[in-house]
Amino acid sequence: MKLNKRTIFAASSALALGIGLLFPTSAEAHCDTPDGPVAAALEQALAEDNFSYIASWVLEEDEAELLEVYELSTSVMETTDSEDTVHLAERYLLENLVRIHRAGEGAPYTGISNDPIAPENAAADASIEEGTLAPLEAAGLITDENRAHAEEVFAQVLATKEYDHDDVAAGRAFVENYVVFTHLFEVGHDEEHGDEHAEEQAEEHEESETSHD
Repeated sequence: MKLNKRTIFAASSALALGIGLLFPTSAEAHCDTPDGPVAAALEQALAEDNFSYIASWVLEEDEAELLEVYELSTSVMETTDSEDTVHLAERYLLENLVRIHRAGEGAPYTGISNDPIAPENAAADASIEEGTLAPLEAAGLITDENRAHAEEVFAQVLATKEYDHDDVAAGRAFVENYVVFTHLFEVGHDEEHGDEHAEEQAEEHEESETSHD
């Protein structure tokens, strides 16, 4: 099933625009864009009819849900002559893939973003592709304070980067390292997740107090 990126995302623009008006773009919108890694994995999965490409981008416990969506969507694509129906099936698959992926990160689903990829994400992707921190250094994102940690996480990314795409466990290992690495440089990521962690701790404390009463 050979599909191109323009076909996959043409029907997503209107809905993404509507959702974008309702919800602000979060610090983690990198994986929500048509040019991001999740969308690229989906494009490869459809081109080769290989679910493993996108299975790696969701947690193991969410794989069955994504597979059901994938099989339903591809079945529709293969049995219709209507371009509009194909677009709708592709949009349904993309949005559910992004939603399930973000849920695995503990992040809300806010639609498909048409915003350009943030410079820090582009630099992180370039560093991974080139196998060097030079793009991040050129962008001023590697400092004396974060260099040691960035180098440690980057080494883990590179160690898991090359894997058999039919080996979903290996794919998940890379994705996990990839997400950790790119989040190091995302503006607002620490603050956003720090707030979530604080809320979780408050809830746990409240439950503990209630159990002691």
